Amino acid sequence: MADVKIEHIYNCSADTFWDKIFFDDAYNEELFKKALEFPSYEVVSQKDSESAIVRTINVVPKLGPMPGPVKKLIGDGLGYCEEGTFDKKTRRYTIKITPNKMADKIKISGVLYAEPAGEGKINRVFEAKVEVKIFGVGGLVEKQVIGDMETSYAKGAEFTNKFIADKGL
Repeated sequence: MADVKIEHIYNCSADTFWDKIFFDDAYNEELFKKALEFPSYEVVSQKDSESAIVRTINVVPKLGPMPGPVKKLIGDGLGYCEEGTFDKKTRRYTIKITPNKMADKIKISGVLYAEPAGEGKINRVFEAKVEVKIFGVGGLVEKQVIGDMETSYAKGAEFTNKFIADKGL
């Protein structure tokens, strides 16, 4: 099992991030399809209640270069279903990611939250656990997943700060 903590500074308040950006359909379409170049992004469901927002999305990410054994194992078209719950009281988004291949051997979960980082800024934090139970290559796959996550989150942060500036948020 591997843990990762990914942090980026966003040029907005936590309220702006959660209320005007994170769940915005147009933002997400542009983020996933254009900025991250994901071949597929689809919101399966999103339900808003008094205490939480529960969202399920299906995506096929753009993957980085893979070591031979990992590519052979995973192949093309690796996608996943992300089930997320935003707790409105704690302002935390908890996720469970289920890959479309080898879901019984790959477990990914995490929590996304925002911390104050000075006037008009937040530190957006994503803490994740990646566990791959595949003899001989589990560690390689965990390393690949974390590397791809770090790359995507960095691109996402750059895109989001440009989005914030362009929209005057």
